Amino acid sequence: MKRGKVQDIASLETARARRGLLRILVPNRSLLGGIALFSVSVNLLMLTAPLFMLQVYDRVLTSRSEETLLTLFLLVTGLYAAQAVIDYCRGRVLARLGERLDGLFAAKLFAHDMSNALDRSHSGPSPLSDLARLRRFMTGPDPASLLDAPWVPVYLLVLASLHPMLGLVGLAGALVVVGLAYLADRATRRDLQRSAQVEAASRRLHAAAANAAEATRVLGMEGTLASRFAQLRRKGIAAEAGSGDRGAALASAARGFRLFLQSAILAAGAVLAMRQEVTGGVMIAAAIVLGRSLAPVDRIVSQWRSIAQARSAFDRLSALLTRDTRSAIPFPLPQPSGKLVVTDLASAPAGCARPVIAGISFSLEPGDGLGIIGPSGAGKSTLARALIGIAKPMAGRIEIDGASLSQWTPAALGRHIGYLPQDVQLIGDTVAESIARLDPEARAEDIVQAARDAGAHEMILGLPDGYGTRIGDGGSALSGGQRRRIALARALYGEPALIVLDEPNAQLDREGDVALIGAIRRARSRGAVVIVVTHRQSAVTAVDTLLLMKNGTLAGLGNKHDVMPLLSQPAKANALSSR
Repeated sequence: MKRGKVQDIASLETARARRGLLRILVPNRSLLGGIALFSVSVNLLMLTAPLFMLQVYDRVLTSRSEETLLTLFLLVTGLYAAQAVIDYCRGRVLARLGERLDGLFAAKLFAHDMSNALDRSHSGPSPLSDLARLRRFMTGPDPASLLDAPWVPVYLLVLASLHPMLGLVGLAGALVVVGLAYLADRATRRDLQRSAQVEAASRRLHAAAANAAEATRVLGMEGTLASRFAQLRRKGIAAEAGSGDRGAALASAARGFRLFLQSAILAAGAVLAMRQEVTGGVMIAAAIVLGRSLAPVDRIVSQWRSIAQARSAFDRLSALLTRDTRSAIPFPLPQPSGKLVVTDLASAPAGCARPVIAGISFSLEPGDGLGIIGPSGAGKSTLARALIGIAKPMAGRIEIDGASLSQWTPAALGRHIGYLPQDVQLIGDTVAESIARLDPEARAEDIVQAARDAGAHEMILGLPDGYGTRIGDGGSALSGGQRRRIALARALYGEPALIVLDEPNAQLDREGDVALIGAIRRARSRGAVVIVVTHRQSAVTAVDTLLLMKNGTLAGLGNKHDVMPLLSQPAKANALSSR
C-alpha cells in the first residue's frame, strides 16, 4: 500500500475518532447549537465598534447633532454589555464541557493508566495527562479564538461591501496570516510529539527511582539516575525550545504583518477617500473591521503550541475512547467454582516479544492445591501472572469454569481472584481499607474474617489502632512481615475461587509460616483453588501437587513426593529465554 494511502486512511480514522468523542462529550445537539448561537451573537456584536465609528464620522460630525450622538452612545453601551455577557456565557459553557469531559472519563482513563503501567512497551503520554491538558485548554481563551476564526470571511465580505478594493486588501492579508498559521502547524508538530514522548519517559524514570528510593540511596545510584533524568529533560527541553522558537518567530511575523496591514488598509482607505469614493468614516471603520477579522487568527498563531498540544491530546483520547466503545463488553458470568484448565500456554512478561514459558498444560479442580517450583529464571512468576490475567497468553488458553480469562472484565475477574505478589504494596489509608481492597461497601465482619483466614487477626489487634492503624504510603509504616500478612488477608478477602501466592513466605518468621500454611488449608477446605509459587519447601506443605518449571517449560507435574526429587536434576538445554 502506498504511503499516501496509508496516511489518508490514518487521517480518516482520526477524523472518525474525533467525531466519536464529540458525540460522547456532547450527547445532544442543543448544546452545540447554544455554543454556535453564542459565537454568532458575539461576532455580530463585534461590528458595533466600526458601525459606531462610521455613524459618528459620517452622521454626527456632519449634522453636529448631540441628540444623535447620545442615542448612538447609549445604544452601543447596551450592545457592549450584551456582548460581554454572551462572551462570558460562552466561556462558561466551554468550561463546563471541560468539567464534563473529566467527569465522564477520569475513572476510565485511570484504568488505562494502570494497564499502561503493566504494559512496559507503552511509551506515549499518560491518558490522564492528556485529559488534564484538554480540560485546561477548554477553560482558557484559545477555544474562543478557534470559534471566532470561521468568521473571517464574514468580516471580509463586510470590507468588500464598503469598497471592493478594501475587500481585496483584506483578503490578501487574511491569506498571508492563515498561511503563517499553517506554517506554525508544520513547523512545530514533530518537535511537540518528540517533547511529549521524552516527557513521558522522564516521568517513568522519576517514578521508578522514587519507588526504589532506599536501594537507590544505599547503592550510590542517585548521581547516575539524576544524570540520566537531566539528560532526558535536556532532550525534551531542546525539542520544546525548537518548536517554541519557530512558533514565536511565526507569531511575531503574524503580529507585525497584522499591524502593517492595518496601516495598509488605512492608506488604501485614504486614497479612496481622496478620490471621494468613500467617506472618512468608511476609512476608519475598515481599519477596525480588518483588525477584528484577523485578531482570532493572530491569537491562534501566537498560541499555536498549546492548541497543537491540545489537539494531539484530543486525538489520542478520541482514538482510545472510540476503541473502547467498539470493544465488546463481556457477558456477565456467574460466580465460578474455581475449576482451572491451562492448555498449551505460552506467555511472556509485558514488553517481551518472545515467549518466556511455553507448552504448559494442567488442570485443577475446586479445592486443589498446586505448588509451582523450579530454579530462579525458570518462568514461575510469569506463569503465575498469566494465570491471573496480567501476562497475556501468546498461545494456548487459560479457562476458569470453561470461560477464558478474556471473557471477564478485570473488575469482574478480580472479585474472584486472590493474589499475593512478591513485592507487596498496600493501598489505602488504614489496615481495614487495605484488606477490603478499598471496597466502600465492605462489611467489618468480612474484613475480620479475611484476617482470621490469613492468621493475621491477632497481629492486627496488636497494632496501635488495630484495624484502623494508618499504614503509610504503600504500607511503609509496617514491617515487611506485617505487610505480607495483611496482603495475604487482602488476597483472601471475599473468599475468591482462585488464589495465587507468589513467594508468600518471604519475610515471614516461624509464626507467619504457620499462619500461611493454615490459611492455604482453610481456603482449600472451602473449595478454592490455591496456587503457591515458592523456593521454600515449607510453603508446599499445604498442597498435594507440584509443577516443576525448568527453562520455561513444564519439567514435572504430579504428587509432590514424586516431583520434588526432580528439582535437583540438571535441566535440558532450552531455546526459550529465562524470565
